[in-house]
Amino acid sequence: MDGVSIAASLVGIGAAGCQIAIKLYTLATQISTASDRISSISNDVSLTSGVLQQLGELMTQKSAGDGTTIFSQSGLETTKTSAAMCESIFRDIEQAAKDASTQIRGRSSFVGGKIKLSKSEKAKWPFLQPSIDALRSDLREAKGTLMLMLQVTSLAFSQKMADM
Repeated sequence: MDGVSIAASLVGIGAAGCQIAIKLYTLATQISTASDRISSISNDVSLTSGVLQQLGELMTQKSAGDGTTIFSQSGLETTKTSAAMCESIFRDIEQAAKDASTQIRGRSSFVGGKIKLSKSEKAKWPFLQPSIDALRSDLREAKGTLMLMLQVTSLAFSQKMADM
C-alpha cells in the first residue's frame, strides 16, 4: 500500500472516530451518572481522530510534491498498523455505545432531563470498566505511536526543505 492510499485511510478512520466521539458525547449528556467517564472516552477518541487526520493530510501533502515521499516503507507499515488498531478500537467503542443507547431507550426515569440509571445498572459498571479501560489504554498507545510518526514526519519534512 502506498503513502497516498494510507493517507486516505487515515483521514477516513479519523472522520469515523469524530463521528463516534460525537455519539459518545451525546450519550454522555443523556446519562446522569456516567457523563464524566463517557466524555473522557469521547475526548480520547476525538484527539486520536485529530492525530489520524493530521498525519493523513501530512502524508498526502508530502507525497504529492515532487513525487518522492519522506516516509520509509517501515514508517508506512507502522502508521498502517497503528491506524488499523485505532479503527478496531473505534469499532469496539462504537459497539459499546450502541449497546448502551439501546439499553437506555424507552426509559422513563429522567432526572433534570437526563436518564437516571437503576441500582442494578450502576452495579454493572465495575464489571464493564476493565474492558473499557483496556480499550482506552490501547487507544492511547496507538495515539502515541501516531503522534511519534507525526513528529518524525514533520522533522523529516523540515530537513528536506532545509536541504533544498
